[in-house]
Amino acid sequence: MPSLNGEFVPPGDKSVSHRLVLLSLLSKGEMLIKGLSACEDVASSLNCFRILGGRCREEQEGLRIFGANRRLCSDEGVTELDCGNSGTTMRLLAGILAGIPGFYRLDGDGQLRKRPMERVCEPLRMMGATIETLLGKPPLTMTGGNIVAMDYAIQEASAQVKGAILLAGLSAEGGPTAVTEVAPTRSHTERLIDHFGGRVETNGLRVKVWPGTLTLPETFVTPADPSSAAFFLAGAAIIPGSRVTAKNLLLSNGRTGFLKVLDRMGAKISLTMTSDTPEPAGEVTVEYNGPLNATEVPAEEIPSLIDEIPVLSLVATQADGETVFRKVDELRIKETDRLMSIRHQLGALGARVRVDGDDLFVRGPTSFILPESLDSGKDHRLAMTLTMALVAANAGIPVIGDESIPISYPGFREDLEKLTRESGAR
Repeated sequence: MPSLNGEFVPPGDKSVSHRLVLLSLLSKGEMLIKGLSACEDVASSLNCFRILGGRCREEQEGLRIFGANRRLCSDEGVTELDCGNSGTTMRLLAGILAGIPGFYRLDGDGQLRKRPMERVCEPLRMMGATIETLLGKPPLTMTGGNIVAMDYAIQEASAQVKGAILLAGLSAEGGPTAVTEVAPTRSHTERLIDHFGGRVETNGLRVKVWPGTLTLPETFVTPADPSSAAFFLAGAAIIPGSRVTAKNLLLSNGRTGFLKVLDRMGAKISLTMTSDTPEPAGEVTVEYNGPLNATEVPAEEIPSLIDEIPVLSLVATQADGETVFRKVDELRIKETDRLMSIRHQLGALGARVRVDGDDLFVRGPTSFILPESLDSGKDHRLAMTLTMALVAANAGIPVIGDESIPISYPGFREDLEKLTRESGAR
């Protein structure tokens, strides 16, 4: 059986990269971004940034981006913005454009057009923006400008909804805008607003932001994406003889839930912090430590590992007992119905997976069987999960739809080859 061994640097964090680009629409100055994610989703944010009149140029050390300071293209007609496959682009951009005069139409590909948008549109309308959807889904047609601050309680945990409201609050009149969450979510938006000189205040689950213009720092080094690293770190936990180290990894509390789950299951994990501002970062090593044990992942943990549930489900197929993921209905509205895709595709490998209401159950350990092929439904995270399953099974069957992987991890194949090659060289 092959193993995974060596060090790798995952791509720049996708969530941080989106926000670096989009916050520049509200900022003055210029910034050299080192390590910006090169994935297709972030390219969609950059494309929208340029359409709106933002300027940037490639340099030897990274991407230099010039703050638009709200001076956006606002022709008398509608500005058409293609968000591609990126729900993050559409939701955060809607928050920014809510407070900037103009007429905008935000659209995307076939998968994005199936994703619900009312959770972000409703609070923005309450602030004064005019937004129309197609039965609650893209495209979004909106008129921005003249919005007012508000105090809003989010009913479901969502970093994107929180971020959109906070970004709108930077342009709102009437004082600070406050958001109260039901559970902690990723804090990248508020961290970056603070780093860019904005006034933001966090008190438990409540975040408050004041209107104002931001100033870009001279340089920003993007930490690496833990959601991308998770595939190889999880693979190391279930493949005998493996030892994998991810370098420069983003380690903020809202992003490391999957490591806590792996630790509970018995994986051998070591972590070294190398920096703590504006985001904590360091290196993480996961080493195979023998058979794992099942665990329960409660609902309050899900927001910190929502993107890692596919690969954690794979890990659960190799653990002793039944692993339970509680309240994972958010998976139904990802690029695919990710919850049912996990059940069907891991089931095709012989895993005992069931869905009961909004809970996901995986019983292990599983001896994989091999169908003729697996189908990711063009879901990038499911495609990488199934690829790791085939590495663990030492099988070479095709994964249909794996051309979607560059949506979040363009260098996945190269890093996989490197880690398996270094393993073979031992």
